[in-house]
Amino acid sequence: MATKQLTIPMFPLNMVVLPGETVKLHIYEERYKQLINDCLQNEAHFGIPFSINGRVKSHGVEVKIKKVLKIFESGEMDILVQGVSVFSILDYSAVLKPKLYGAAIIEHEEVEETAVSNYLQELAMEYLSLSQNKIIDYDMFKTANVYDIANLLQLSAKEKFQLITVKTFNDKEKFLSNTYRQSICIYEKESELKDRFIFN
Repeated sequence: MATKQLTIPMFPLNMVVLPGETVKLHIYEERYKQLINDCLQNEAHFGIPFSINGRVKSHGVEVKIKKVLKIFESGEMDILVQGVSVFSILDYSAVLKPKLYGAAIIEHEEVEETAVSNYLQELAMEYLSLSQNKIIDYDMFKTANVYDIANLLQLSAKEKFQLITVKTFNDKEKFLSNTYRQSICIYEKESELKDRFIFN
């Protein structure tokens, strides 16, 4: 069943803020200062569609403003935003007059409330134990969704975009499992090299 379509303001960036992820943004362009002020006034969310070389791609993530960290005399500001939900873009307008900023008609991703597989949980635990060198509590993964697990990895913007464009839950799990295996392999090789260096 498709989710309902709605229109939200857009702030295209060369980044992807995954659901649950929190990032700091510096707002300096007039159009985006207007966008953020409008969202603050109306307690509204906005969308961050993934953009490469000024071209807005097909998907993005709706975010909410968690906190205004600092407002400068110029009206520029530092804000903290958190990813809420993935969307696909049905129609995009770079400027939605009389506003300075753009907007898009979007459709939210259908969310499966299924917890990730035991196999992916185990990969995540192994990755964290290797990367952070500490014992990980298995219970923290019991209710984790795919984006919770993805946020443990240091994915590039393109990898995050790949993840949000994958349609099915199973395919998202496969994508993350492959990425975790690659990362674990890198950490294990680095550890072997360190051991050899110490031994020599």
